[in-house]
Amino acid sequence: MNLHLPFCCSLLLAALCGQRPGEAPPPEDPAAKVLGELREQFQREGVELDAKALTVAIPAVVNQPQDPIEYLLIHRKGKRHEAVFWTRTKPSVLNAALLLLGLEPGKNATYVEKDPPPSLEEIEAGADPIVVTPPSGMALWMTVRWRDGDGKPVEHCVEDLLLDLRTQKPIVDCSWIFLGGRMAALYRGEPEVFVADFEGNLISTCYKAPENHLATIVHADARDDDNWWTTPLLPEPETEVTFVFHRRETKLHRERQARLRREREAAAGAGAPPVQEPPK
Repeated sequence: MNLHLPFCCSLLLAALCGQRPGEAPPPEDPAAKVLGELREQFQREGVELDAKALTVAIPAVVNQPQDPIEYLLIHRKGKRHEAVFWTRTKPSVLNAALLLLGLEPGKNATYVEKDPPPSLEEIEAGADPIVVTPPSGMALWMTVRWRDGDGKPVEHCVEDLLLDLRTQKPIVDCSWIFLGGRMAALYRGEPEVFVADFEGNLISTCYKAPENHLATIVHADARDDDNWWTTPLLPEPETEVTFVFHRRETKLHRERQARLRREREAAAGAGAPPVQEPPK
């Protein structure tokens, strides 16, 4: 079964929404076979799809990167030296679950040289010879859950775990776009495969091409690949977490935006840069 294609996604989602936990779909249901196969795949890969809450949760582990962050999440075979989290969940199975939430693949960032190009003097003065069009498409939101040293549940927006090295504060003014990965032949003449299953890179924090990954950031500085690190809120490396994808904006994200707005207003009133405190 090709899990990359959104085959019967709306029908399957409806079946999931109307089905009681543990209840098998009716045998006459045309989606029953595909739904059963998906459920088996999800169980094997640790994917928990909540069709009513419109969330997908997978197990992940806190990574210990050595270089600036280029990926928020990777498969265990991905680029571990520049990622925040890694997972054992197979990328194509995760992608199938995200498609079942109703997400549709968007467009990756593009680069075009300016015509006419800026002069050497203009480039030396800071002019950019490239026009960058950011990614576009359906947004998704992400949170991470774990238990602290006292066993209490903790959950944060991923943005509060990603440090902007230029400001030394958690990243702001960003969003995340679903790309859906890509089918391609790894070698000439061979059949197409879901490339992320082989590369293992899932969510990028800078613009990457081609769009072999499942999702990407949208940010004014995402053209560069050396802007991000991790914040002190991130638990210790090797901590097991639950990485959650949300089809709708979460309460945590709304509260974060309200907090940032209050900080900006307070800073504007005081005439000083805002001091961003860690969320409670």
